[in-house]
Amino acid sequence: MQSRRILYLIIIVIIAFLVINQNGLHMQDDLSPTIAREQIFDDFKNQTGEVSLSFPKSFGGTNGELFYLCQQGAEKPVTKVYRIYRLESGELDYQLHDEWDNVVLPANRFETYYLKQGEWVKHRK
Repeated sequence: MQSRRILYLIIIVIIAFLVINQNGLHMQDDLSPTIAREQIFDDFKNQTGEVSLSFPKSFGGTNGELFYLCQQGAEKPVTKVYRIYRLESGELDYQLHDEWDNVVLPANRFETYYLKQGEWVKHRK
């Protein structure tokens, strides 16, 4: 009977440890730095011509994520791919990762914002 109590106590301690450990991991994820869409919008608000910014629907602005700047050129569209990366200081920044000529992103996979008169709007009008 005594060994059964010890076994139950060990199981309860293990379950409590796992629950506390799992909650600690979620809290660390919430504390990781991000880049807000508003910061990206501000950085690209001085673009000219027909311009849009596209974000994957699950975009959170974290390290390693991509977003896309689409510009309509004189002859064909150009899509610039930007990747978010972590600086040595721990802060996040982004840089040009790739450039695609004559590529248009599928609307159903991205949240797209269009630059209209210096303001970013979600729907083209």
